[in-house]
Amino acid sequence: MVFTVRVSSRRAVLAAAAGVVATLAACDVPKRSAATWHPAPDVLLPLLTRTVALRDRYAEVLTAFPALQDRLGPLKDDHAAHVVALAREIGIDEHGPMPVASASAGPVVQDQAAAIKELVGLEKTGQDDATGACLAAPSYRAALLGSIAACRAAHVEILT
Repeated sequence: MVFTVRVSSRRAVLAAAAGVVATLAACDVPKRSAATWHPAPDVLLPLLTRTVALRDRYAEVLTAFPALQDRLGPLKDDHAAHVVALAREIGIDEHGPMPVASASAGPVVQDQAAAIKELVGLEKTGQDDATGACLAAPSYRAALLGSIAACRAAHVEILT
């Protein structure tokens, strides 16, 4: 809505502005205090938590089987980059503490083949997580989440 007023002086403009301010100040707008308003957690927070867990699982497997560094090291580095990208997208300091999954994956199995098989399963689950997040998230997040899902699909192929 546009109002047009013929202005005869600067005083008239100031008087009109003061009237608008007084009218708006008189409105009864309920105020929310900081104590009662809680923003909803970001929908990507669960994906970030599971990505941190996946990165950490790679680190545990590499600690148990250092000979796999050439094969698994770059995959762990990809997940570390995903953690940073998701944290930035959510607004969490990537150098600060990251969310931790409530349940640990448990100790690393002592068989190298079984450890890789476990990572394949985690990557498949992670791919499903990233794909689901990509489909549910706003469009401006699609490129990030799509690239994470594609990277995890590539990891499954590399590991199998």
